[in-house]
This record gives sequence, C-alpha cells and structure tokens, in this order.
Amino acid sequence: MMLTYYPSGSAYDPSVRVLALPAHAVGDIGDVHAGDGLPAGAFDVAAANLIMAATPCDGPLFLPAIEQASRRTGRDIMLVRTGLFPETLSAVSVDVAFARAASPMIIPNLAFMRHVDQSLWLVPPLHGPFIEIRRDGLRLTTTAPFSDGDERCDGTSRAAAEIVRIVARGRLC
Repeated sequence: MMLTYYPSGSAYDPSVRVLALPAHAVGDIGDVHAGDGLPAGAFDVAAANLIMAATPCDGPLFLPAIEQASRRTGRDIMLVRTGLFPETLSAVSVDVAFARAASPMIIPNLAFMRHVDQSLWLVPPLHGPFIEIRRDGLRLTTTAPFSDGDERCDGTSRAAAEIVRIVARGRLC
C-alpha cells in the first residue's frame, strides 16, 4: 500500500511524515493541536477522539505530557517515536495514553503492524494489550491480530516497509 497523504506542510520532517501511516487509518486528521507539552506538529482527530504527535526523541521524554494532555482533553493520545532515521537505523515505537475517567492508561513501546487484511495495529513486544487503529479511534483488545510470532513479524515488517517508503519520498535524490 502506497501512502501519498502527509499530515504536515513540511515534507522533509521524517518524524511528522511517519504520521501519514496512522493518519491514513483514521481518515481526516483535523486541526493542529498546540500546547499540553506535546511535540510541535501534533494533530487533533476529533472524529476518532485522538491526538497524534511524533518526535525523534526516545522515551521517557513526553510521557508525562501525553498523560497530562489525555487528562485535560479527554482524548486518547498517540505519540510516535521515530528516532532520526525511521525504520532504517531507528526502530519506530508508539506510546499511547488512553483517556479514562480516573486517570489515563499509558501503554508504551508498541510497534506498528500491518495485518494481511490491511488493518493497522499497535502491538507490544511480548505481552500486553493490542490496539487497532480505526476511523472511529483506537480499539483496545486482548486478542492478538496474529496467530504466531512469524505472522507478527510479517505484519511489523510490512508496516516498517511502509514507513521507509513514506520517509524516503521526502528526500531529494
């Protein structure tokens, strides 16, 4: 699947360009979200009750910010960590803050996974919940979108290949 939609005017910012992957899954990304200590270039996806942001910085930087933003806005927060060379030299990971009544639930260090049915998922390295990225928002489940480690690896490799293509299109050759 080739993605051509980029959620930012800056075609040369690899971190923000990676947001094209989840933006394609949720549809219209809406307005730029400013404040709450999130990285510049965060996007409010009102229809999905979601704010998406990207950073080249490693964790735990911005973890308190995604919790605070989720608590203040009542929205789920997806923070994509790209490193400086997304999926070529730096593994892309995702931290999620799920909006909950008492306190947001933070799930760090997830990987993108493209299912064979073309749905987009966030999966943990070993054990934990799985998150489907859909037009109506993030869906948390305990049922894995794969049957074994090989299927998981195939799905994460498909997503990584998409990320490499998204970022490579921003470079001048």
